Amino acid sequence: MLRIITHLGGLVLFKKLNLNVKALLITSGFLSFSIGIAYPFLSEYIYTVTGSAIIAGVVASIHNTTCICFLIFGGFFTDHIGRKKPIWIGTFLLGFSQIIYALANDEFGFILAAVSEGISSIYFPAFNAMIMDSVSGEQLITIFTLALVIDHLPFAITSILGGYLRESYGILGLKFGFIFGGFITLIMGLLRWRVLSETMKDIKHFNIKMLYKIYINVVKDFQILDSVIKKLIFLRSFALLIGTFAFYYFAILYAVNYAQIVSFTEWGLIVSLSSISYILALPLTKLVSRIKPAISYGILVFCEGLTPLFFFLNMKIALFISMALLNICGALTYSIERTIVARMVKQNLRGRAETFMNLSYYFGATIGSLIGGYVYSQSPPFLLLLISSFLIIGSIFGFIIFKNLPKK
Repeated sequence: MLRIITHLGGLVLFKKLNLNVKALLITSGFLSFSIGIAYPFLSEYIYTVTGSAIIAGVVASIHNTTCICFLIFGGFFTDHIGRKKPIWIGTFLLGFSQIIYALANDEFGFILAAVSEGISSIYFPAFNAMIMDSVSGEQLITIFTLALVIDHLPFAITSILGGYLRESYGILGLKFGFIFGGFITLIMGLLRWRVLSETMKDIKHFNIKMLYKIYINVVKDFQILDSVIKKLIFLRSFALLIGTFAFYYFAILYAVNYAQIVSFTEWGLIVSLSSISYILALPLTKLVSRIKPAISYGILVFCEGLTPLFFFLNMKIALFISMALLNICGALTYSIERTIVARMVKQNLRGRAETFMNLSYYFGATIGSLIGGYVYSQSPPFLLLLISSFLIIGSIFGFIIFKNLPKK
């Protein structure tokens, strides 16, 4: 089945990859396709049901805080009990969370769903660590870009269907979308359990003492990392991801509810069409790999900082350009970050390094959702300016962090 899908995709690169990477990428595509129907409208879904942007921000914050707690487990388990188990178990939990979102009718139901989704993040470090184990160094930036495109492109494209369901059937349409995404995710979890092969050689059996070691060693594990990686983690936590998450999460509320530039269906169409820009990131990886990381990373993050400002033009084409530019720059910065981690971290620490990278995302997202919810409730335009400031300042620090790194 995997071979058939690979040929249909027409990507020659797939033929050079082992079964693990093919399975991870293909199942990610199906997850992205199914979850992308309703999940892009989550903030609006919660806002409509509860009537509060602050509650929408708090639910997102609870989800991200849960992720922070369980990512620590995920990184430790990835480097001790292997890559495979966290991946398929986490995928199952993700599927259950989508079904709970569909059934939620108040803030307590949304919180339960958010906690379940947060626990599923236990598999994120294992996912990237398995790719690092299975791909040669010179292909990493291309494979990580391809992985991000596959993870985001179907998600964004199917949002047009979510917009139609929301427009035509109201909240019931989004509930159907969440149920569909949940069942498909459970099937992908089953496929990952059956198809993936373990890449770790020295695997230990789980015991209760491991839980004690996880949090005792978390500070020690962080100290072992190279100073460049540690600075990058802090930059992502306190600048880049605060801005990026707040923008992604509240953009729909600004465009549809506040400025009324587009309808729900039109917003879904914009997100879908702009997602095609992810494909442009693939050929651009060759150009990025020939430039020093400090220059390419700084320019890309600076461009991300300009994207919220396009919303002030109050034009549909401006929204499209904003989202397309954010997608391209985001895909390339992600690939640069992961390639640097792969080059500077030993195999037996990659799972924990990925944990800290993911922790930085959820730490920044937690702050971003809380700040975003409050600032949006006071002044939606000021939120866009604040997001832009976080990213532009972050681009300067990104250049400083990477300025001494070579091209390869």
